[in-house]
Amino acid sequence: MTLLRRDDMAVMTFRFANVSRVDTAAGQVLKATDATRPALLFVSLPPQALLEQTTVPGDASLKRAALSAGSGIVFRLPDGAMIPYTPAGLLDWTRLQNVAEQTSLECVWGLTFTPAPDPLTWSHAAEPVTGPGGVTGLWHTRLTGAPQLRLQPAGPARPTQPVDGPLTLVERQQIKDAMGRKPLSAKSMALSALGASVDLTGDWAGTPGATVPFYHHRSVTGRDSSVHVVLRGFLLPFCLPVQVTSHTERRLDSGLVKVSQLIVMGPVMDYLGVTGCPNGGRSFPFARVRLCGPTEMQVSTTAEPLQFGCWLRAAPGSPRIKFTFAAEDVRQRPVSFTSELAFVPGGLTAPQLRMTLDAYDQQARDVIVPASGRLELVIPPASTDTSVDVTGLSFGAEPAAGDPAVLEAAGRLPAWPRLTGLTARLPALDALASRSAAAPTGSPAGATDPARLTLDANYLANGLNTASKVYAAVQPPVGVAPPVTSSGGIAALAQKVSGLSDATGLVSGDLAKFKSGTFDPDSYFPPPESGLPTKLLGFLDLRKVVQGVQPMSTSDGDTVPRIVTVPVPQGVQSGLVWRPKVPRNTDLCNGLLHTGGGAALELHNTILAPLDGSQPQVDSRGELRDFTLNFLNRLLTVRFERLAFSSRPGAGPSLDAKVAEVHFGGDLHFLERLRDYLPSPASGPKVNVAADGIEVGYVLAVPSIGAGVFLLQNLMVATTVTLPFNGDAVKARFTVSSRDHPFLVTVSLFGGGGFFALAVQSDRPERFELEAQLEFGAAASLNLGVASGSVCVTAGIYIKMKGSQAHLEGFLRAVGELEVLGIISISVEFYLGLSYDTNTKVVHGHAEIIVRVRVAFFTKSVSLQVDRDFGGGSDPTFADAFPTPEPWQRRCAAFAPMEGT
Repeated sequence: MTLLRRDDMAVMTFRFANVSRVDTAAGQVLKATDATRPALLFVSLPPQALLEQTTVPGDASLKRAALSAGSGIVFRLPDGAMIPYTPAGLLDWTRLQNVAEQTSLECVWGLTFTPAPDPLTWSHAAEPVTGPGGVTGLWHTRLTGAPQLRLQPAGPARPTQPVDGPLTLVERQQIKDAMGRKPLSAKSMALSALGASVDLTGDWAGTPGATVPFYHHRSVTGRDSSVHVVLRGFLLPFCLPVQVTSHTERRLDSGLVKVSQLIVMGPVMDYLGVTGCPNGGRSFPFARVRLCGPTEMQVSTTAEPLQFGCWLRAAPGSPRIKFTFAAEDVRQRPVSFTSELAFVPGGLTAPQLRMTLDAYDQQARDVIVPASGRLELVIPPASTDTSVDVTGLSFGAEPAAGDPAVLEAAGRLPAWPRLTGLTARLPALDALASRSAAAPTGSPAGATDPARLTLDANYLANGLNTASKVYAAVQPPVGVAPPVTSSGGIAALAQKVSGLSDATGLVSGDLAKFKSGTFDPDSYFPPPESGLPTKLLGFLDLRKVVQGVQPMSTSDGDTVPRIVTVPVPQGVQSGLVWRPKVPRNTDLCNGLLHTGGGAALELHNTILAPLDGSQPQVDSRGELRDFTLNFLNRLLTVRFERLAFSSRPGAGPSLDAKVAEVHFGGDLHFLERLRDYLPSPASGPKVNVAADGIEVGYVLAVPSIGAGVFLLQNLMVATTVTLPFNGDAVKARFTVSSRDHPFLVTVSLFGGGGFFALAVQSDRPERFELEAQLEFGAAASLNLGVASGSVCVTAGIYIKMKGSQAHLEGFLRAVGELEVLGIISISVEFYLGLSYDTNTKVVHGHAEIIVRVRVAFFTKSVSLQVDRDFGGGSDPTFADAFPTPEPWQRRCAAFAPMEGT
């Protein structure tokens, strides 16, 4: 039954349970149908609250709004009672008993209340009330009776809301939860057809589990006039305790204006040794985080929701607030950074907290905040220095380990920050690159750029309890190509750094295979097509020189290159040590390198960066022992006992090349016989250090030898080996005399001379350079006093080869002279020269005859010369033979006509 009374706007609906309408002499009454069961009267009222959109000061735009659901009051008829079935009788609630557990009053949008089981009374007028001025008052009912009205939650808070109002979803839920711990106090509560007028206060300060210390709400006829809420929570990801005070009031020019103020209650958080730390604290390598500012600010809690929390913004549309932090790692070294934070209320259930943390991780995954300082990545600190110079940090959050109640009892959020990634400069990588050229074009980012790091999942779960001891991954891998002088002088040890290890420092190549505990050179070092040189002696692929897949050794550099950084009193020292196993008595690289029984390779490099910022001090050493280089299919073989490079602070680089033997084979075997007759040099090698490399050589000059009619002059044998600093291949050169100073041999009237030079490089043996010249001849003279004469005949050959190109020359010269009485002389010279060039494939010939006659003071010379070219080019084409149609026609006309034409 619905009651509608126009005079005082009384609007309500009555429903009955176990109640019957009975006719009596005084009229119809209501009474219990079955006296053994309760008789109930249900009173349904129109919506009592209006949700209005809040705004900022000065905003007079149209606001959105939404009505609440209806409210209901339940009464029980006393035993034997009869209620007149009239408007006045139905509105007479003084004799009825309140059924609080079934009463539901939504006097605040989204929150339903029920009076506490106290002796309460609903007071109102049963009939319309008209004042002296003829104005009828609005029907309303007040809850009275107890000295202090108490309200309890009647149902769950609404999970959604159409507009941003004075209370957020989180605040509404926390108020409802707090009411379950301690009832809400109502200074006044009145219900009407236009809505409820309430003055509510919740004081839960000191109440265990309550995250809303204070709440005050005033409304008039369903419309809020002022709302004040204090909500406690935390700032993600660092779980700093905060308090947000929100105050909403109605203003004539703007409507409901809401202002929220955030105050940081605990700006310092310690993480070491705290219960609930996931992964032993390895996922967040900070001992302490301190918020420097701001610690008090105005925020908008509705500008950017985050599940059950929100990102902090000063106002809708404004950027996220930046907070400045000063943190300490486990070695108490400072790290500063600036980060955005998200607010999450306390008291969330485990699923609600998990959803909020997951949402934070999803949105913060790719956010890298600027940072500076040196951060120790491994907890507890490892045996080596695992710290990096951070330039950016990326944070996430995860639920705490163990029982969350322990942390909640201590006033902490049962969650934990975690380091999801960082950008940093790696000291070991920077030390190698500080003296290097940048990585080649097309290679990954050079070492001068910060690397992107993520902590290794296996390290987070188990610590450093693996053979590889990998604790971080570098993604994408960073290419570094240090000069040869930074990796022992004899090897270009470029790497594609993909991870960090406590055992070996920098890790290159396939990180997953390295973590399996095996060392595979093919996957560790970059391939040749990557543009990152990894060569020995400038031409040998290091992946083919060292032994193949083998178990990883300890962290002494015996198997895997160990590149680590350690702090020392003078500064920061970065070192490279590698002593790989080299196959012995083996031909490598198609026979270019042969290792002996004592073959060994050892590389050392130490770089000390002083604390005062002065120039780094570099000590580099490298040695390769017992090996042989074979050039041109063993045409030239050089066996080394050792090739050692060293460069120390305050001294220039040096190369100790101990050549045990130089052997000639094939077409140069005749030089082997010459070498057998030469003594060994008494002095040591000649060392020439230049900016681009080191040249080591032996020079043996043989003094002139004369014995009767035999004379040998200007004979010199030299062998040099060049080791470039830029990673180019090793070069070897062998010479017998030179073009400027050829050797000379004479026996009686016969004589000759020449020189020989051969230069090869290890990476391209086919690109050798050969230059040789040999001359021979005979001379005779006759003197009869009155007349004298002489004859000289010489011939020679010269060859120069460079790779597949060659140039060959040969000549014959004959000279005859006759002189009579010193007055008349006649000379005849004949010269014939031939040359062949492989580029043009042309043989060029030059012949010349010169006749000179002298009589007293008269001289006459006559010469005749001829030049001819043979060969060259290719066969003539049809167009060359018949440039116009006429020659072709004449040729065709010379043949008999074909039959039938």
